[in-house]
Amino acid sequence: MRRSGSRLLAAVSVVLSVLAVSVVPAHAASGPPLRTPQWMLEQALECDADVAEARRTPMILVHGTGATPEENWSAGYARALPRRGFPVCTVELPERALVDLQVSVEYVVHAIREVSRLSGREVSLIGHSQGGLHPVWALRFWPGLADRVEDAIGLASPYGGTQATDLQCRDGSCTTAYWQMRQGADYIRALRRHTPPEGVSYTSIGSRTDQLVFPAPQATSLPGARNIFVQDVCPARPVDHLAMAFDNVAFELVLDAVTHPGPADTARIPPGTCTQLYAPGMDPLRLTIGGLSYLEASVSQDVRGSHETDGEPALRRYARHG
Repeated sequence: MRRSGSRLLAAVSVVLSVLAVSVVPAHAASGPPLRTPQWMLEQALECDADVAEARRTPMILVHGTGATPEENWSAGYARALPRRGFPVCTVELPERALVDLQVSVEYVVHAIREVSRLSGREVSLIGHSQGGLHPVWALRFWPGLADRVEDAIGLASPYGGTQATDLQCRDGSCTTAYWQMRQGADYIRALRRHTPPEGVSYTSIGSRTDQLVFPAPQATSLPGARNIFVQDVCPARPVDHLAMAFDNVAFELVLDAVTHPGPADTARIPPGTCTQLYAPGMDPLRLTIGGLSYLEASVSQDVRGSHETDGEPALRRYARHG
C-alpha cells in the first residue's frame, strides 16, 4: 500500500507539474484575461469588407477622449488610407473613451486579435490623443500581441501625461480618463516603466503648438519610439490638437512609417508636403463638422458629468509591478 500510495502521489505530482508548465507560461504570454463581455468587444469593432482579402497591412484606428470613430476618423484617415490600398478598421471605445483606460484597452486587445485573424496578416495601429496610449499599453501587458503588429503610431498622444489634465483635475473632480492622463499618474508611470516589446515599430507624432497635450517634448515622448514633431518637417506650421487627426504632414509621417521597415523618418517626407493642409482624399467640410461635434462633446457637462470621479482608479494587478 505504501508503494502504491507513493506511486499515486508521484503521478499526481507529474500531472500538476505538466499543468503548471503548460498553463502558466501560456497565460503569461497571452496577458491577463479580458473582463469585458465578448459581445461588447465584437460590437465595437467595424472593418472594411476587404479586410479578409487584405493585400496591404490593415489599419486599426483608435479614437481620442470625448470622440467617436465617426467624429475622429470618417472624414480623414478612414477616407485617405483606403485610397492608398490600406483596409481600415475602427474600434469604438466605451462611453466616448471617458472611462477607465484599463477598460478601454480591452477593446483594442480584441481588435488586434480579431483583425489579424480575419486578414491573416500583421496589423498597424494609429491612435489619436488617448487612442495612441492603448496600443502601447496592450503590447506592454499582452506581450503575445507583438507578433501580430507591425506599427504602433500615436498622433498627439500623451505618453508622458499632460498638464492640461493636471489643470482639469486640480479641483479634485474630473473624468476617470483625465485622472489617468495627468503627469505622474499611476497609469502613466506604469505605461513608461519599461520600453514596449521589441518587434513592433513605434512612432510618436506631436505638435509643438498642441494646446491640450503639453509641454513639448515631454508630453508626447515615448521611450523606445521615434519621437517626431510636425515642426521637424515644417518649422513654422501651427497644428492644434484636433488638427493632428487630419494634418497632411502628420499623415505623410504615418504613411512613411507603415510603408517602410521601422518607424517614420522625416528625411523621407516628400517635397511639397508643407504646402497642403489636408491629405488627399480627406473631406475638409466633414472634417470641420466632425471636429465641432468632437469639441462640443468634449466640453459637454452632460457627456462628462456621469464619468467624473474624485481620484484615479487603482491599477489592476497585472500592471502594478509588470
